[in-house]
Amino acid sequence: MATPVVLPDGKQIAVDLLSAALDGVYVTGVLPEGKALNAVLPAVRILRIGGVADLRGWSDPAARDNPRFSVDCYGADEGKAMQLALRVLAVWEVLKGRSTADGEVTGISQETGPQDRPEDLNSDAFRVGMILGMSVRPPRVTS
Repeated sequence: MATPVVLPDGKQIAVDLLSAALDGVYVTGVLPEGKALNAVLPAVRILRIGGVADLRGWSDPAARDNPRFSVDCYGADEGKAMQLALRVLAVWEVLKGRSTADGEVTGISQETGPQDRPEDLNSDAFRVGMILGMSVRPPRVTS
């Protein structure tokens, strides 16, 4: 019996690659609550909001996951939040072909551009967000 393909964690791949590319930016899936957010600004939060896998077969090397993310960029003011969002987009555009120990990015997409997302819970932080996607495959295994 063939070994089943375990799809990589696309969210973790996105967090790892953005963290490596954005010096001085806190990139995470879970932000600190309330005023503690101010201490880590600038920050990017990645939330998986959907996406489906392409599984052609249990052991097909072409199997991939296609996650969609809500990406929120936080800054000390509106301009800094927007500039961070534009930096994230610039990095996102060159992720195809990049890999981590968890998997490889085989494609990227942008569903919405940066848009204001007021942050009610923390009036000292400003938020700009967008919807981005990527396709990821398991890491290549070399024998």
